[in-house]
Amino acid sequence: MTTSAGDPSGGRLASLAVPWPVLAVAGVMFAGLMAVSSAYGFHGDEMYFVVAGQHPAFGYVDQPPLTPLLSAASVALFGVSPTTIRLLPALEMAIVVILVALIARDLGGSRRAQVLAAITAALSGYLGAGHLDTTTEPDLLAWAIVLWLLVKLLAGRDRRLWLAVGVVTGVGLENKDTLLFLGAGLAVGLVLARRWDVVRSPWAWAAIGIALLLWAPNLVWQATNGWPQLTMARAISQYAADNRAQIVPLLWLFTGPLLFPVSAAGMLWVLRSKAAAPWRPIGIAALIALALVVVSGGKAYYSIGIASVLMAAGAILLDRWLARGHFRFKAASFTTAAVLSGALIAYLTLPILPLATYATTSLPATVPDTANEVGWPQFVSTVEGVVAGLPADERAHAVILTNDYSEASPLELLGTGLPPVYSGHNSFWSWGPPPADRTIVVHVGDWRPVDWSQFFAGCHVVAYVDNGLGITNGEQGTAVSVCTGLRAPWTTLWPDLRTIS
Repeated sequence: MTTSAGDPSGGRLASLAVPWPVLAVAGVMFAGLMAVSSAYGFHGDEMYFVVAGQHPAFGYVDQPPLTPLLSAASVALFGVSPTTIRLLPALEMAIVVILVALIARDLGGSRRAQVLAAITAALSGYLGAGHLDTTTEPDLLAWAIVLWLLVKLLAGRDRRLWLAVGVVTGVGLENKDTLLFLGAGLAVGLVLARRWDVVRSPWAWAAIGIALLLWAPNLVWQATNGWPQLTMARAISQYAADNRAQIVPLLWLFTGPLLFPVSAAGMLWVLRSKAAAPWRPIGIAALIALALVVVSGGKAYYSIGIASVLMAAGAILLDRWLARGHFRFKAASFTTAAVLSGALIAYLTLPILPLATYATTSLPATVPDTANEVGWPQFVSTVEGVVAGLPADERAHAVILTNDYSEASPLELLGTGLPPVYSGHNSFWSWGPPPADRTIVVHVGDWRPVDWSQFFAGCHVVAYVDNGLGITNGEQGTAVSVCTGLRAPWTTLWPDLRTIS
């Protein structure tokens, strides 16, 4: 069936058409992520998001509501397992791979450029990101969708697409507020590039209104709860020097250890090429967003979502380079760089090694995220053993109090026969204090504040957590204590146990 050029529905369908090799690349990436999804175990943050989502709210101390609600829904629908909650992030990153190819096409790239863009994305930091269920994956997807729409809009496509920009941005802000960096950067970019057509467009202003409307529930929650995310931001900024030091290494690794020249070339093309003039505001936005992260001392990955458009633009230049002769040599060079980059990303971020082998490497110290997937069954079993060792009358009045959410969450999610679990850390504090009659405390972790004697007459260590592999992570060697002699009612002590970090 032939579609006429004037048929808008046909135009929309054409704009979504994806070459089959791109779909194949995204599919292989998704399948690979699913294959290793349960190799080690949960990450502490993942379990925290599930537990938070089981306490539905319009916001939490450390993030908006979207990821916790999606994580809890995944568990409710499919059961408690790492594979269950990692299905969605793997799918999200596969969609990003497709979007990078579509951006390349809308920047003027050929079919081959689109495939090259997909390969570059699939063997980059998007591969590592797709393994864990965190706020990062929906954020990267939101950035990619917004940037794809912006590429269309800045090239003069249907201005009603601004409404879609508003919807995606609003939903994205209900997950993470890093899209504000992109918005601020784009505003500066539009002015510097003299895109007054966009600045004056009512559709663009409508997008801002839609985004604010969709973000409003979280803003109201934040306002009524004392803006805890600002407190969280201040806590993160205490590590500003470390965060800034990580930006360049992260940009290098995320765009591919050997493929980063593709994204670097794409950045230069968007900023300097005459052919890329319509999209100059995006290049400027990338620089402004990065500068804002540096100035604010935010985490290095806060503006990494811009990589999607840089990879797409770079793939166009890569395609042209391949076409200028010596194709076999150049294709072999790219293939080698792509395979080695993907292998290194997988080695650093995915649980591809047998645990016994992994324990003998330097990876646990180099990449703590993967190490923190190890040992949760032993952690939970240790606490269960301490609780089982309490006399029956004490067990009936016991409560578990943990140092942080990554210790409380697995006990909530994976523990059996345990007393109620509480923590003063981040959103867990909001779900306390413990009942007044729970005066025997099984405490897990270091004390926050350090001086436990202001809360109890006595504490003694009963056990230490051991994952059995000697892998150093956040819970290895954690002390489990039994505390008695509550010095005041929980309602009096609870405010002093609050920690936001």
